[in-house]
Amino acid sequence: MAVAGVAGVAALLLVVAEFLPLIEVVVGTLATVQETVRGGANHGYTLGVLGTLGILMSLGAARGSRPAAGALAVIGVATLIIAVGVDLPDTRATGSLPQSIAYEDARAQPAVGFFVETLAGAALLAAGGALLVLSGRSRHEAAVGREHERESRRAEDSLWDAAPPAGGGGATA
Repeated sequence: MAVAGVAGVAALLLVVAEFLPLIEVVVGTLATVQETVRGGANHGYTLGVLGTLGILMSLGAARGSRPAAGALAVIGVATLIIAVGVDLPDTRATGSLPQSIAYEDARAQPAVGFFVETLAGAALLAAGGALLVLSGRSRHEAAVGREHERESRRAEDSLWDAAPPAGGGGATA
């Protein structure tokens, strides 16, 4: 299923984002990069663990597992909470940076890792939700199909019950 593939790629991107620059500390009007902070160093490699779980859950969701699809959505929500609650404030820091001692105008800004992790979290949430909806619909369709099959058998059985016996149907003396 293509949606599960999207979830798998998004989960892999979470693992990759841990090793990409998350925050760049820049100084001056030319925005000279003085330091970069990698994603894993900023939140203890939590997204790497979530990404690994996401890869496993995407495999389960591809096989039709509703709990795995739900877990993908939860991983997406957790990722977005970390990105917005932990990483985003750090990308907007100014006076609390260690470089502020040496450089008056040192400031932090988001780097590529922040955008990758945010995109991956949103994709996991969307894919998990879509897989939940799609697997619910296919279960409903299967239930409707089974009910239709039962009704067809009942109708066929009632036709057999109403038909006269084979061989003339007359009584023998």
